[in-house]
Amino acid sequence: MKSFQVRSLALAAAAAALALSSLTASANTLTFQGVTFDTVALDGDTLELTIDNALSASGDWTGIQYLNAFEIKNIGTITSATLTDWSESSNELNAHGCTGGSAGGACFTHSPAMALSNHMVFDIDFTGTPDFSLPHLKVEFFTSLTQDKATGSLLSQDIPAVPEPETYALMLAGLSVVGFVARRRRP
Repeated sequence: MKSFQVRSLALAAAAAALALSSLTASANTLTFQGVTFDTVALDGDTLELTIDNALSASGDWTGIQYLNAFEIKNIGTITSATLTDWSESSNELNAHGCTGGSAGGACFTHSPAMALSNHMVFDIDFTGTPDFSLPHLKVEFFTSLTQDKATGSLLSQDIPAVPEPETYALMLAGLSVVGFVARRRRP
């Protein structure tokens, strides 16, 4: 009977973990040269990009004042994307803007370049079959409006997933079940 109870408890914990994992949004974060980039899937086809602390950027981004373009790729099969007041292209972001080959995502430009603040939020609607689990981001920052080439690095990095609080709770519950089972098996 005890073996049955332990199995039932383990199955209940696994079912709870599965149920909670389906409720959590895909959240990712990356800090580079003092600037933090966060993405959150608001729903199945909308991604929210947040850029924080840009006016205090370090490294070769020191002194940036404007965001001219950014690209999000590696997000599934995308046919188009929409961001209010931004132009969208399927081209790749390079040091001179959204030009070149196909990006496999969306590249956005703003004309003139948008003045930076320390907290910027962009809600992007995608058409297609998006997968926001590991977006790849490039950004084109300027120090002045007269530039035609990016200041410093384009970033060009994946934004890794951040475990949700529910994930830590589930991990703790799982470890508790394992500990309980191990304790019950001691002679």
